Amino acid sequence: MADKKKLNILYTNIGRGHPFYLDGICEEIQRNHSEKIEVNTTNVFDLSSGLSLSLWKLIRFMYHRGSQGGLIGKIYSVIRKNKKTDSYGFIEKILARGIREYIKNNHHPTLVAHPMLIPMISDLTEVYYQHGELAVPDMVIANGARKIFVPSVEAKERFCQKGSYENIITVTGLCIENKLKINAARMYETRLARLNANADLVGAFFSSGAEPIGHINKIIKMLFSLEKNSQKAIVFCKAGGKLEKDVRSKIEAEIIDTLDAKDNIVTYFNNSKILMVSFIDREEEDRYTEKLFEYFDYFVSPSHERTNWALGLGIPMFILNPSVGPFSPINKDILINIEVAKEILNDNTADIFSEKLKQLSDSGDLIRMAKNSFGKCQLDGFGQICDSLKGLLSNV
Repeated sequence: MADKKKLNILYTNIGRGHPFYLDGICEEIQRNHSEKIEVNTTNVFDLSSGLSLSLWKLIRFMYHRGSQGGLIGKIYSVIRKNKKTDSYGFIEKILARGIREYIKNNHHPTLVAHPMLIPMISDLTEVYYQHGELAVPDMVIANGARKIFVPSVEAKERFCQKGSYENIITVTGLCIENKLKINAARMYETRLARLNANADLVGAFFSSGAEPIGHINKIIKMLFSLEKNSQKAIVFCKAGGKLEKDVRSKIEAEIIDTLDAKDNIVTYFNNSKILMVSFIDREEEDRYTEKLFEYFDYFVSPSHERTNWALGLGIPMFILNPSVGPFSPINKDILINIEVAKEILNDNTADIFSEKLKQLSDSGDLIRMAKNSFGKCQLDGFGQICDSLKGLLSNV
């Protein structure tokens, strides 16, 4: 088609948050804009070689190990705290070698979700930057993007305070997975009915991609507490990861490891009160989530990208501590202030989780947490971004 525009989408594929947001845009383009937009997706690891590839692998290693605490964690924390995202020095030039070569040969506007990539390519092509979190720590502010997408007016104000031009920032609303967005009202009403009926609750448990030991230990303790009191949970585990290994060795869980799971998840609880979903990659995890979300009465997670559920879908959240990285503590404060989430502060809190959950249910606090969330935010962030991209590309 003659008027079909091309867009590069460049992934870092480090952690889950940044890639998750780009996944949603790719899916939205495929669903509603494929006749107008042709997408080239790639990632920094596939584009890099030699010393450049080694440095990207070192960054990925530091991300995973930095979340575990200890000496490496402290070193990684200092690096992240003092690193200016829009710097383009000697190391960044090495990291950018393969990326720049790719852009030179694919000279199309490029969408990124990590600010580190902006100064690497902004002199070669138009760069669009998606910032999906409500949290806006200093390190995400980067100059050089033609367009910046943010989820809220507050996030836009924060970018402007740090020097970004107001006219290049578009407020999109929350970026929520499509199947969760289109079924949000129905799932909220059925969840609210279960909470009001003081029925048996089903909790969903998620770790971050780095699987910090402190989070894993709390999840296991919380599952023990629920199992002891015959309460139900679904725990999502990366195949071969630390959480899966601990669940398999310490919890008597029913294993779900195929997307051909039964349509009615409740039937699985006949064998065990704890279900374990074992997923291979990010895409499979998202498909499981879409299939099972309607059964979730609350969820447990670090305060990263899934905080959007607590902000917009009317589902109570329990935040795993400690906060890891620059986004988590800011997201946590936002959620606590609007009373849609509670904290799992320490191992003692995790040990008595089932008792605390029952207290929150009996007092009506879970219902209030759900009501404080639903209907307060726009949920079509991915759609708004793609509509904006279509307009931007038509002018290229």
